[in-house]
Amino acid sequence: MNVNIECRILHTEEEFSTWNEFVASTPECTIIQSYEWGEIKRISGWVPIRIAVFENDRIVGGISLQKRKIPYIGKCIFYAPRGPVIDVTKREYFSALMDKISEIAKQYNAIVLKIDPEIDENNERVLSVLHEHNFLFVKKQIQPRATYFLDLTKSAEDILAGCESKTRYNIRLSMKKGVEVREETSLEGARKFYDIYETTAKRDAFIIHNYNYYARVIEQMADKGMVKLFLAYYEDVPVAGVYIFAFGQKIWYMYGASSDEFRNVMPNQALHWHVIQWAQEQGYKIYDLWGVPAHPHEGHPLFGVYRFKKGFGGEFKKFIGMQDHVFKPFWYKLMNSGIKTYVSLRSLIKKGKISDSLEE
Repeated sequence: MNVNIECRILHTEEEFSTWNEFVASTPECTIIQSYEWGEIKRISGWVPIRIAVFENDRIVGGISLQKRKIPYIGKCIFYAPRGPVIDVTKREYFSALMDKISEIAKQYNAIVLKIDPEIDENNERVLSVLHEHNFLFVKKQIQPRATYFLDLTKSAEDILAGCESKTRYNIRLSMKKGVEVREETSLEGARKFYDIYETTAKRDAFIIHNYNYYARVIEQMADKGMVKLFLAYYEDVPVAGVYIFAFGQKIWYMYGASSDEFRNVMPNQALHWHVIQWAQEQGYKIYDLWGVPAHPHEGHPLFGVYRFKKGFGGEFKKFIGMQDHVFKPFWYKLMNSGIKTYVSLRSLIKKGKISDSLEE
């Protein structure tokens, strides 16, 4: 049987649907490589480009790139959050994909391709192939390099027993205090969440998008069951909330908000315990708590986040981190110097994190 491998840019709704089915079927099933995530990021100035590798007309890999212009210099960067979605060790697939990306990079005058796939940091086979293709590790991360995975195939009783004692106590305390969790996956719910989120961002000193971004998430994903918004109420007042993303066999916790009031009734613990039970009812297998320091230590700006997520008893995961493939070495060097071009780039990729908290 002749094997025909080719790469194509995806354009049609049917192709996008097939792409989603492929991504959802992979072990990582990363939602931020989905079609919908690319559409959401348009609001922030990123333009998605989806490329699939086909073997005999069947998708065997690919990447959802986001293209962003760099002001004033007529060039751009490519970024594939948690991509590519491909077995990198299958060199014929990965080489075909990189050839196609390089071709498109010339068309758009791209300086660099940045990737941060969900691949274990100790996977030497993958790192070797990336090195062959001139990828280099960089310290500045965009997506968090480390996280906790919670196994949802365990019983609720076993999950609760696996929590740290303080977390278990706080979950029970929230129940005793009468914290109520409601699903409000709507624009009205998004507004309630955002009002709390602004308070959280000010208190913890991190940057968030404007309200329209979080509303767009609801508009793009809610009808497809890819996002749920849960709010915690105390005495009928919304005091905390979480956006939970769902795709394939996994769910993700990416955005969380809590007010300055009633923190003593532990609404955050109530939220996540509710989410765990909901996810188990829906048949999801893994809860990605999304983002802790790669090297946690006392005094780290996200050490409190680390302790909170660690308390649920999940498995600590650390990925290979940001890898750059450089198309234009001169401009890449300028980007990484102290000049204004680099400052502009940093402002393009800076996310809702405490400044430099993801630095290695």
